[in-house]
Amino acid sequence: MKLFEQRSTRRQFSSRLTAAAAGLLVPSFARLCAGEEPLIHIAICTTTIAGANISDARAAYLVWLREIARFYGKRTADTDPEVFISPDELIRGVRSGSIDGFGATALELEKLVDITEPDAVVIQDYMAGGMEYVLLVHNSSPFKKFADLRGAQLISHLHRDMVLMPAWLGNMLSANGLPEAERFFASQKQSDKINRVVLPVFFRRADAACLARHDWETAVELNPQLGRDLRTLAISPKLIPIGFFFRKNTNPGSRRALIQSIQSISSLTAGQEIIALYQSHSFLVTTLAAMNPTLDLVRQFIRFEGRHAGQWKGPA
Repeated sequence: MKLFEQRSTRRQFSSRLTAAAAGLLVPSFARLCAGEEPLIHIAICTTTIAGANISDARAAYLVWLREIARFYGKRTADTDPEVFISPDELIRGVRSGSIDGFGATALELEKLVDITEPDAVVIQDYMAGGMEYVLLVHNSSPFKKFADLRGAQLISHLHRDMVLMPAWLGNMLSANGLPEAERFFASQKQSDKINRVVLPVFFRRADAACLARHDWETAVELNPQLGRDLRTLAISPKLIPIGFFFRKNTNPGSRRALIQSIQSISSLTAGQEIIALYQSHSFLVTTLAAMNPTLDLVRQFIRFEGRHAGQWKGPA
């Protein structure tokens, strides 16, 4: 389960992209004075690349922006050299108007939904109908329901898709009148390798595993014995953990141009690198309403956290 399935090594990949990105970021003022439509200033939240190498991801985005400019004969978006910024920085930037387009998880979106464009949400293709998390235990274990996991050892997949796992587990704890996860589970560990998530439960070295359902199904295809010896104790609602959004009142022409470039991402070499980064095939456009079930889960979790910690302040 590698983040990049490519012939080149990680060092070669990073070096190639970083070199190609050199000189990409030029001041946009002159172009604005020349009468072009305003550039979309974009930023991506660091929470959207959990488990990935941020240097590789930054290089891929910079080269992609450069290829967009070449393909369309003009720049459609601009960013700062860091590309990826913290949740707090992203929220402040969108609210101040300095960020027009932003990649974020549903945790950040919940704090920005009131100023987010409702008709232009970009998501990865496999999230179109929502994705699910599964909580797995061994067939021979005594765990019959979620509450039975009190004092259990939990291991989960460290991956950007799993960013809402704490919210889902927190809501189940709340529904069963149980304490927060730190007090409920004996231990919580993470791994960025699927095998290191499911095999400890298979070999009875951990009590429960949590990962995306599509990753679990792939693991069973590769090793059917896993499906025979492990069972699903709980399945999450269908969620859209991550998306690309726009601040309200951004220039419509610039927004359309950027969306078009995202939809045609696979036609550009650097776009293929980004698709590999997000382990996707393409990106689809939907509306903010598609995020409502996910935002409901996040808000329920905020209430649960507020009862246990006084006031939930959102992502750190």
